[in-house]
Amino acid sequence: MTDAAFAKLLSLEAKRISDPNGVDVLIGRGDGGTFDKMKMREGDVFEFDERFVPFVNQAPIDIVLHELNEATSQVSFIGGARIIPSEVGLGERTQAIGALSFSLYELTYKVL
Repeated sequence: MTDAAFAKLLSLEAKRISDPNGVDVLIGRGDGGTFDKMKMREGDVFEFDERFVPFVNQAPIDIVLHELNEATSQVSFIGGARIIPSEVGLGERTQAIGALSFSLYELTYKVL
């Protein structure tokens, strides 16, 4: 089996969100840092621009989402998705994020 080099993030869909007026969604790696921020409303789909996240020593990649309430500056953890190197060559994959929170998103990606 070939080692996976990257997870290519394709899209993030807001299935259910905590504020009907929209929220700022922060997306990043589980080991720290935010690499995208976007304003989303329920039903919105955010298409990533060539977002490649590298595997380090073939360890899983944890992608985490937070919602930012700009009025209060409060950040709420929504959940995460774990991308594993053995998904290489399986095509587009989708994982739900936030099933246990007030918000629900779907992350679509490919492992290369």
